[in-house]
Amino acid sequence: MSNEQSELEKRQIHRPSSEEAKRISRECLQIAMLQLLSEKDLNKISITELVQRAGVSRATFYRNYNTKDELLLDISNDARRVVTSLLQVHGTREEIYSQCLRSFKLMKKNEKNVRNIFNARITFSAALSLHERTEKPEYADAKRRYLSLAFEGAMLFIVKEWVTEGMRQSPEEMAEICTQILSESAAQTLFGG
Repeated sequence: MSNEQSELEKRQIHRPSSEEAKRISRECLQIAMLQLLSEKDLNKISITELVQRAGVSRATFYRNYNTKDELLLDISNDARRVVTSLLQVHGTREEIYSQCLRSFKLMKKNEKNVRNIFNARITFSAALSLHERTEKPEYADAKRRYLSLAFEGAMLFIVKEWVTEGMRQSPEEMAEICTQILSESAAQTLFGG
């Protein structure tokens, strides 16, 4: 191992509670995974390399995750929450724009990590697994359910395209685009129109 400090050592934490230790360990593993993904493909990252970078033991890794894909899904879940938060907006056009702008600014601020998540190329089965584990709201009818899925997919692909194209448009431009989409009649139908 190099002289570089692990994520756990950088925090200089002494005897945290078991819940706090678990949260910190998971956070360190997530940060280490994102760092490694910026250097190489997921299939070239070993568990040994990952735990060394995170500053935790293999046992800690396996107490928290069964596989690297599961760790990546945990990281992706955070990113997915940002994307799906775009679907939780409703109200006036200004309120929709404001929420969209906050989401795009957050993604821009964390550009490197967001890019690493998209570059990891989560497998279709892993993405399905993530979708199945996500709490789903109840819908009054099939139309609203499928509209919700359509908007979720649209927002995901808009964000993916923005990220893979280098985030050339400003968060303000992206917020305006998504506001227009979310303000249309289908969105109003979905959110109570």
